[in-house]
Amino acid sequence: MPTITPKKELNYLRILFFTFGLGIMSWVPRFPEVKEALKLTNGGFGSLISTGSLGSLISLLTVGHVVHKIGVKRVLYVASFFLMATLIVLTTVDSSLIFFFANIAFGASISAFHIAINAQGFNYQDRTGKFIITQMSGLWSAGALITAFLSGFLVDRVSLHFHIAVLTAFVFLIQVFVIRSLAPELLKANQDVNIEYKMKELFAGFSFDRLVSFGLICAIFLEFALSDWATIYTKEEIGIKGGLNTLPFILFTMWMIFGRFTVHYLLPRFTLERLAIAASLLAGISFLVSVTLARTVFASNQDIAFLVICIGFSIAGLGSSFLGPTFMTAANARSKHPASVVIGHIGVANIILAFILKWIVAWTAQATSLTIGLLIPGILLLTVPLYAKALKSV
Repeated sequence: MPTITPKKELNYLRILFFTFGLGIMSWVPRFPEVKEALKLTNGGFGSLISTGSLGSLISLLTVGHVVHKIGVKRVLYVASFFLMATLIVLTTVDSSLIFFFANIAFGASISAFHIAINAQGFNYQDRTGKFIITQMSGLWSAGALITAFLSGFLVDRVSLHFHIAVLTAFVFLIQVFVIRSLAPELLKANQDVNIEYKMKELFAGFSFDRLVSFGLICAIFLEFALSDWATIYTKEEIGIKGGLNTLPFILFTMWMIFGRFTVHYLLPRFTLERLAIAASLLAGISFLVSVTLARTVFASNQDIAFLVICIGFSIAGLGSSFLGPTFMTAANARSKHPASVVIGHIGVANIILAFILKWIVAWTAQATSLTIGLLIPGILLLTVPLYAKALKSV
């Protein structure tokens, strides 16, 4: 089979990352409709949506090993198909039980696709000497941003079922074409030992780096929480209905993309530790202030409250944008294990912590209000300076 040029391979990888974000985030801005179809409370919906973490954990423990044994191509084909199929199920059913199993499969498919394309991305870096992973992360976020715009526009215009069915079919066909085109360069079975995640290796000598693990979850949990709750919060707490309720989440994502692509301009002047401390405080304070003011001072003025939320979410997205990748880099620098094992250790710890925190937010929202529930990720951001000394090793 003939090879393809590095430039063409890079373009194909860009398409895969972009369509990955475009597909899996397409339903997030329409969560209010999903919640309504399932007839669940905030606590019930938050608990149910968090079950995707169980699927992610399963993939983390197995898919790296599967990629090593059968190659990237087959894993990408299977993961792409199940991403499409499960997303259609998730946006169609009104049964919580079916949703539960479909969401676990969806989470597993996301992690499987993520592991496979990142394995290929790192392989490309090794072969060409070009650092592309940060750029690929930005393209994933760009796909997520565009799909948020599209979803917001389609609310009240096109049914959720039709929107997701057409979009996922479109994404699946593109990904099949790209995977087939990339086949000559995709990692073959047993080609790269660095992507093998055996369960015994993951738990043998398991190390829990307290500074990195707690710092990482405190830094990125706001992104998790807003993915689940932003549009529901804007609709139920602020009273903004229709496609406009997706705007705060869109702004959060836009500024997060901007931060990830521009933070390197600040590195010659400031250390990562100082940047992380300042950025986490800025993000946490702006988010907490905006959510509090919107519910109290401007509760009687919907337009002003919405404007305050948009500003607060934007600053929070900018401030928190680079914190996650920075803590992951620190984890690798501080560990004696190979990078693949470090990713496994941190991934397992992060998924477990995120699962617990998602339940806490969901049932805090149920017992009090969603505003109170969303204060939790904002407060966690304010604790990031306690763990920032881990970044001295970067």
